[in-house]
Amino acid sequence: MSRFDQWLVPKKIYDAHLHIFTYKGMEKRVKQAGMNSVEEMAELFSKRTNNKFEIPPKDTNELLKRWVGEMNANNVEKALILPDWNSTEIVELASKDYPDRFIPYLMINPMEEGAYELMVDAFSKWNIRGIKLYPPLHYYHAYDKRLTPFYEFCADNQLLITYHMGISIGQSADLRFMNPSDVSPIARDYQKIKFLFAHFATGYLRELLFLMYHLDNVYAESSSSNKWMEYLPYKITLKEVFEKIISLKGTGKIIFGTDSTMFPRGWRTAIYQRQLNVCNELELSQEDIDKIFYKNLKTLLV
Repeated sequence: MSRFDQWLVPKKIYDAHLHIFTYKGMEKRVKQAGMNSVEEMAELFSKRTNNKFEIPPKDTNELLKRWVGEMNANNVEKALILPDWNSTEIVELASKDYPDRFIPYLMINPMEEGAYELMVDAFSKWNIRGIKLYPPLHYYHAYDKRLTPFYEFCADNQLLITYHMGISIGQSADLRFMNPSDVSPIARDYQKIKFLFAHFATGYLRELLFLMYHLDNVYAESSSSNKWMEYLPYKITLKEVFEKIISLKGTGKIIFGTDSTMFPRGWRTAIYQRQLNVCNELELSQEDIDKIFYKNLKTLLV
């Protein structure tokens, strides 16, 4: 019997990268971008992603309920929720109404006034499990001293940190701040923190592999279409990306995610299926597949 005849699927699914953008969050983005309306922002999102972007309902409870239905339809047991920048609205509602379905997280712009206090307050009230940082979008190096209080707090409270490094869909991103090597002294000095690099470091696979070689608290997070592979000066497949990381550090260092963001697209089943296909093509065991698709993230949250 061939492996194709006994295709394996994970016993559970934990998604480490689910965005839930609210109507209020879009209004804030409109103001920051100097646009005229939420409709204009939605049109821009549609163009950047090549997908229709449906404006979220003003009732955030309705939006959250719709995402739970989407998770149910796709057998997603838990999702790490990434809200609007420096916002706790959706985290508060999710923690209250669906504590067993969502992993509370924050997207933090540490350059914005009050960001540290927001993080501390969210941990106290809703037990957030980590934060996402995006240096290329907010213009700082990961080793900037202004981030020290954030790192200290995450270390003291066992919070994860997800980094978006590398290229960005946002045209305002500054590529001077996108190298994962910036995190090297931070990951070295804060061994209690587990660092997840979204989208396999978005074009900086080599630097991610170097970091993983040197440090045991660095993890590859697999979300998105990983379109960055098309912009490299050499050919590489998603199968080869998985293979490189597994050969270096094993299956315990890959965290599954989709980077689902919008309706009507909803949860990105194609991303899940593509990554599952890769795992089966590599003839990974049931235990290894379970590690990638839920056990690794579950272990990091303990």
